[in-house]
Amino acid sequence: MQLEPLRKLLQERYPELRNETFRTDDTGWSNFVVIVGERMIFRFPKTEAAKATLSRETQILPQLGSMVPVAIPQFLYFSAPSDSIQYVGYPMISGKPLSREEMSELSGQERESVAEAIGGFLSGLHAYPLEKSFDKPMDAGLTRLFYENVLARIERKAFGLMPVELQRWTRQTFHSFLANPGYFLFKPTLLHNDLKPEHLLYDFAQRQLNGIIDFGAIGVGDPAYDFVGIYRSYGAAFAHKVSSHYTREIDATFWERITTFYVKTISFWTLLYGMDSQNPKLVQYALGKLQACAKNRR
Repeated sequence: MQLEPLRKLLQERYPELRNETFRTDDTGWSNFVVIVGERMIFRFPKTEAAKATLSRETQILPQLGSMVPVAIPQFLYFSAPSDSIQYVGYPMISGKPLSREEMSELSGQERESVAEAIGGFLSGLHAYPLEKSFDKPMDAGLTRLFYENVLARIERKAFGLMPVELQRWTRQTFHSFLANPGYFLFKPTLLHNDLKPEHLLYDFAQRQLNGIIDFGAIGVGDPAYDFVGIYRSYGAAFAHKVSSHYTREIDATFWERITTFYVKTISFWTLLYGMDSQNPKLVQYALGKLQACAKNRR
């Protein structure tokens, strides 16, 4: 996508934007972002799958806003279903991504406040009634089937790039997860699916978590998965602190699924994306992460 055609489209449709500045952010995997006047975000999905997810976002997020204790995107501008270029636009939420280093510099009370906000957000998100937005009942078996298909995709697309030892570790890690019936007793919930520092906006003046953004991977599945980015970025102790403010069920294998499978395999998403986008640097980065994980057996 290029900025100029999108600028022209938005300025023609919304005269109030004609005198605003426009700049782009193309770092996301699913959406091309145009920032207007440093106060509005417009997202343009890059793929058919991203278009389908955006459609679901426009249905869910207006209802979810009242269920969570922090700001989330609230769409003010929409493309028409018949438009060849799909998009949404919404006011920018103030705040900066809360990096691991910046989190470590917060006081104990401030970290507790962030944990409470994230725990409250996840409680509200995971309480969303799935029947409002999904036509068929969801069960944990669908998550198992999903990861069976992911393994098949990895074997088909990525095994040619892997040494035999990494292939063996990959199969063992997936098979151990898929073969454990205790891992599939959870009740599926709505998921953010990409909760990490880049998407947690912290107001350093007010000393509070101000908003959570980027629902471009929103879906349904294992509620434990929404703790993975927190666990990886801020450590186990902080993830457990978040869980102390989480009002939904934490089942018997909740943390085991995180530590024995989700944390270990998350770099496969980077690997597959790097292959799909023909980005050799990203592919090599992901392979390095996976080889380190396999070597450490963690």
